[in-house]
Amino acid sequence: MPRRLRLEGETLQAILDEARRAHGPDVRIVSAERVITGGFKGLFGRQHYEAVVEVTGGSTAPLPAAGVRFPAARRAGIAALLDDADDGDRLRPSRADDLEVSTGGEEFAALLDELVAETTILAPPAAAAPAGPSTAPGDLVALVGLGQDAVPVARAMGARLGHLVAYAGLADTGTADADGAPRVEDRRAATEARARGVRAGAATAVALGIGVDAAGARALLEELGPEEVWVVVDASRKPADTAAWVGAVRRLAEVRAMVVVGHELTLTPESVEVLGLPVGWDAR
Repeated sequence: MPRRLRLEGETLQAILDEARRAHGPDVRIVSAERVITGGFKGLFGRQHYEAVVEVTGGSTAPLPAAGVRFPAARRAGIAALLDDADDGDRLRPSRADDLEVSTGGEEFAALLDELVAETTILAPPAAAAPAGPSTAPGDLVALVGLGQDAVPVARAMGARLGHLVAYAGLADTGTADADGAPRVEDRRAATEARARGVRAGAATAVALGIGVDAAGARALLEELGPEEVWVVVDASRKPADTAAWVGAVRRLAEVRAMVVVGHELTLTPESVEVLGLPVGWDAR
């Protein structure tokens, strides 16, 4: 008889992998949501995923506690809509009597203390250079750049890393229509993009075009709620202009790294180093 359990983890794929390790291959996610803790008005805070998994076979041993995370201060809606989801804004949670949840009492409190200690020891240094953009299924990687600068970078990530591609802001509508990539500029579209990513087993690179004054960037980033924000900087542009818009974006969100383009159009490509951001991926 199928059983349902509520699990938490860094990504939906991590939850699924953990459930399959404990219960065998006959496991599927039936509902999920993204939970954000902290940040500014719930924006750009630390996040994790909560999902209900259905177990139809395999071991009946309880799941290991590694997937459990801290309770959230704010639920930010859905991280992904799966195959049977029919509401674009909110998942319907499973009935309490369908779930097996073990998150109460002194044992759980002790477990949280242990997780805090492990996280403190194992977390990488904050200044460590990123290994590259997220490839976790359902994640949105916002590539913020002037005008169309981020479009070829998003396409390159799609070709080389397997990302799905989407567009927002000043990224050209004609370009998006030409390659079939959707525009993602509100919460519903972002939810649909996450659902496509989960089904495809891929992250989505969103080319987000802005002007040098970064007008509209706050609203777009709020609507998307991306898991990662990167900036795409053109080394051939005026350093003062680049510093101005990148600084504006960094005041709105935590920028993980930058992708540098336009090396071939300048004799001083190293000028972007003054931004103080690591180069996280090479689009060439």
